Parts: sequence; C-alpha cells; structure tokens
Amino acid sequence: MISREFPLTFLILALTVFGNAQERSLEAAKAEFTKADQGLNQIYTEAKSTLPEWTFGDLQQDQREWLEYRDLRAEQATAFDGGAAEGQEKNTPDYWETLAALTRERTLIIGGWIRHDRFAHEWEGVWIDGQGGHLSILQNEAGHFTFRLEVVRGPTYHLGQIGGTAKWNGATAHFETRAEDDEGETWLTFLKRDLRLEIIGENTSSFHGARAYFEGHYVRVSELTEEDRKAILTPEE
Repeated sequence: MISREFPLTFLILALTVFGNAQERSLEAAKAEFTKADQGLNQIYTEAKSTLPEWTFGDLQQDQREWLEYRDLRAEQATAFDGGAAEGQEKNTPDYWETLAALTRERTLIIGGWIRHDRFAHEWEGVWIDGQGGHLSILQNEAGHFTFRLEVVRGPTYHLGQIGGTAKWNGATAHFETRAEDDEGETWLTFLKRDLRLEIIGENTSSFHGARAYFEGHYVRVSELTEEDRKAILTPEE
C-alpha cells in the first residue's frame, strides 16, 4: 500500500530544533553540543576497539565525510531558519543546536555499526542515513518485506515518502510501483553492502519534492517498536 501524502509530523520533528533554539541562550546551546560531542567521541572510541580493522577503516572515511556534511548543514540551516548573516552563523543558538542534533543522530548510527550483527532478522529494523532519511522494514514471509521510507532533505525541507512490499534475494531487494499520474514505473533497489544498506531509485519524482531523494546509505540503528510496525502496516492515506 502506497501513501503519497507527506506527513506533517515528520516535518515538525525536523523543525523542532530551531524552535527550541529561539528560547535558549548561545551558551546553553554550545553546552548541549559539547555534551553530544562527548557522547559521540565515547562511542567512536568503542567502535575503534570493537570493530575489525577494515570495518573501522570504512567508518573513519564515513566519519570524515559526515563531519563535512554536519558543518555545512548547520550553516545552511542557521541561515535559512534563523536568518543569520553570512559569517555570523556560529554566533547563534540555532547553529549549535543543529550541530548537537546531528551529532546525537550520528551517535546512533555509530552504535548501529557496532551492533550490526546483533539484530534478530536479515532486513527488519529501523535504518537511517544521517541526512534526513528514515527507513522502517518489517520482514514478512520468506523473500519479502514491507517498508516505509520517509525523507526530509536540505535546508528547504523537501519531503518524500514511499512504501510497499519488496522482494528480496540474498543481499538485494527490489520494489516497483506506478504513480497514478506517471506513465513510467518507479523502482527502488535495496543493496546490502557490509554494514550499510544502499538505496537506488529510478523515476521516483512523483513521490518526493523537487530537492528530495530516496538514495543514500542507511545504517540499522534499532529493532522495530510496536508503533513502527503499526506505521508500516497502516500508512497514512
């Protein structure tokens, strides 16, 4: 079952950090980031001592790319949401609140790297890409899973949502559907590459905003909750 309505609650969650920042001082926002950064450093150290050397090498490269994304995203968000002048982003609570929120999410992702072999099922769980992508998978009978994929992308918060039942074989899964107003089929390919799940989309524009996209590398961060299961099985109309 496919839902093409973009959930307002998902956008509200994305904007929460900026509403909170307006009510907090710059010092408090910096302190919140410091706390989040300490948590990230702690779990990164755990990953270094836990993961195989080659896996940690992949994580190091991923971490470098994420740090570049984090800093740029914080500057973009501060300018777009807080109206900060160029070069003044770091003088606003919004900047540090955004850094803190992204850092806490990154901590979840690294935790997913560490726990990658401790999940109950091959595909099932909550997967995130750290850049506004959220994927929930419920494994069904052998060879199939039901999923819900939602994205909020970039400083303009372009949204996307799609879901349905995919067929999987080994490390690859395939999903296809057709939008009512589109002549071509929409495809999603799911590729498990070591610890991460890569999503590749074809002809997906009917299901997301102009600057949104489903593609990315997702990491499983938790098992499904009952609320997650309900959201997958009874998507919004």
